[in-house]
This record gives sequence, C-alpha cells and structure tokens, in this order.
Amino acid sequence: MFGNVKYEAGLLFNKENFKLVKKVLKRDEKIAKHNHENEEIIFTVLKGKMEIFLNETEKHILVPGDILHFDGVNFINGVALEDSEVSVTLIKK
Repeated sequence: MFGNVKYEAGLLFNKENFKLVKKVLKRDEKIAKHNHENEEIIFTVLKGKMEIFLNETEKHILVPGDILHFDGVNFINGVALEDSEVSVTLIKK
C-alpha cells in the first residue's frame, strides 16, 4: 500500500522532519498558550471556526479551508467559536 489514510484525532504522523496532529474541539474549548520553538507551523481549519492569537496580539478568525503559517518561536493560543477540527503540521527547522 502506498498511501496511509487516518481519520482519528491525535498525533497522526510522527516522522523525522515533521509531525501532523489532528485536534477535535468543542465550541468554547481553548488551545492554551504555547509555542514550538524549533518548528515551522501550518495550522489548517478543517471544520468549524477558530479564533487564534499569535503572541496574544495578532488575531485570526479561521474557517474551513483557511491555512495559517507561522514560525513556532511565536506563541499561539485560541478558542473554538464552533465545534471544530484542525490539523497542525509541525515542520522541523
């Protein structure tokens, strides 16, 4: 088999140069402030609506299809404005 399809939430792929995490959040569920200093981040909304802050000052309202890229030295926090699913790709620098 050449491809690998995953459906569940959690750490889906953990390879040498990248990780892919799928998060399922209920409305009002929060993502606590944190960072990933040695990685580039690609944050993709699959379902729902998210309010995301970078360094507690830069605000992004993200809906399905929106992709937010940022350097992991920056801090992220946020809240699900609706029941939501997101994928987070962490790429080693």
